[in-house]
Amino acid sequence: MRSIAFFRIMIGLFLFFLLSGCSITITDAPPSENPPLEHSIKEKEKNEDDFSSMPKSLTIEKGSFEKVYGWLDDQTILYSYVISGNYVLASYNLYSEDQDTIFTTEEPIMNVLIHKHSDKIFIHTSPYSHAGNLYFTDFKGNVYFSTEIDSYELAYEWNEAEPSLMLVTAFFEDWSYKVHLINSETGKVEEVEGIQPFLKWYDDKHILEQDWKEDELAFFAPIIKKSLLKTTELEKVHEEVFRFDMFAHNMMTIKVEDKNEKEIKYSFYDLKLKEVISVAFPNLTQYTDWLIPFYTFNEKNQAFLTFAPKRHDSLEHYNEGYELVSVDLKQHKTKVLLTDLENKPILCSKEGDLCLYGYQYENLLNLKTGKQLQLIHTST
Repeated sequence: MRSIAFFRIMIGLFLFFLLSGCSITITDAPPSENPPLEHSIKEKEKNEDDFSSMPKSLTIEKGSFEKVYGWLDDQTILYSYVISGNYVLASYNLYSEDQDTIFTTEEPIMNVLIHKHSDKIFIHTSPYSHAGNLYFTDFKGNVYFSTEIDSYELAYEWNEAEPSLMLVTAFFEDWSYKVHLINSETGKVEEVEGIQPFLKWYDDKHILEQDWKEDELAFFAPIIKKSLLKTTELEKVHEEVFRFDMFAHNMMTIKVEDKNEKEIKYSFYDLKLKEVISVAFPNLTQYTDWLIPFYTFNEKNQAFLTFAPKRHDSLEHYNEGYELVSVDLKQHKTKVLLTDLENKPILCSKEGDLCLYGYQYENLLNLKTGKQLQLIHTST
């Protein structure tokens, strides 16, 4: 167990991972403030073929909706609800309206991840406040590995290329932490020492992290690569950045440069660290640093989507809405897709035309038409 002296950096990083839609346990997220939108299937359709090709809202007849977690395929979402003291994870086809129960537990479901390149699901439940139960299942809910980890809060990084590997950081009430490497194929869980709590997979044997110094309070830190086999061996792969992320075969860095203090700059690199494209948008200041709007990455289309304010301001005073912009890493182009949206979590299907949108992914956003569908209805 390692204690963290740089408490403020820790909080800032934790909020970044929490609010950017990354894989940190999220509980008690605020409900959507959007007013209910007209349910599109209530509109008159001129023919049944058109009607059947439209996504349809899910009505939960019994129980209380919790959250949508993502896409199982381009037509099917994964969501959870509570009924009679049981927490249920289920799938729903937006077109056929077929539903299937995948997982049921008496323990609150804290978070669920869907692996991007396999039919694997990760489920985190919490029997009590200082422990987490972790389950690895297939899309039908068959559990092939489970374990329990003592923690107050959990953060996780699932290896995109190797679904059997996951790094789990267990935080405790004093903000000390342990990092665990889980191999769900072998059933092995081991503690990894000498790495920062917020990290990204580089490959199946190396991770990337920012080299924050415990005795310094800074907004920027370099990115270093470490071997999980020997964490004392490290290589600096990038100069100081504000934050960074990994998408498939690309690394993204986020900076605010001295010469352009009113802009936030996103730069994308291939795995050989050759720059692919850089873009900049107006930034919003918050507290002592800058807001990083929600974003998502469509691997099939090689497109990065994020929300951009229309001008520089402080988050406290800005009220002019956001543009949803797409950065095409193939064509090296930036395009405004939609205007006057709120900065909320977004997750698009593999085809990229439909996106889950909202703090519980409770809305469906059509990028071609700009229309929103209230995805979840309850009968109560």
